[in-house]
Amino acid sequence: MSKGAMASVFALALAFPVAGATAASAAPTNPLVVLRGSVNCSSFGPAFVPTALSVETARASNSTVINAATPRGTYSQLSLNPVSPDAGDSASATLTCTSTEDGLEETKVVNFQLTRPPGATVTRTLNVL
Repeated sequence: MSKGAMASVFALALAFPVAGATAASAAPTNPLVVLRGSVNCSSFGPAFVPTALSVETARASNSTVINAATPRGTYSQLSLNPVSPDAGDSASATLTCTSTEDGLEETKVVNFQLTRPPGATVTRTLNVL
């Protein structure tokens, strides 16, 4: 990972303590990036569970349903295509948390840089905690 990409990851973790991102790889000629990670709704209360995650860039967007029974859950296979090479794209992740008691919805929004670092895979981890 380049120093600039590493700095972006650390800046994201500092600017948004509820989110963290770890580096992953994507073939530099492949515009597809697949996101996976952990999500947590406990900041809204013990009755809130993660129900959806959407990610959007200027060029791509996608969302996935999360079926968690507790405030903490996981997601995988949320794909975005195309993602720009080199510097990547500015992205926004929106986590929807729903109360199991009354159906009230709350959201967490995290802005981050979605990049395609060189390597053999297309998977990147994004945790919204």
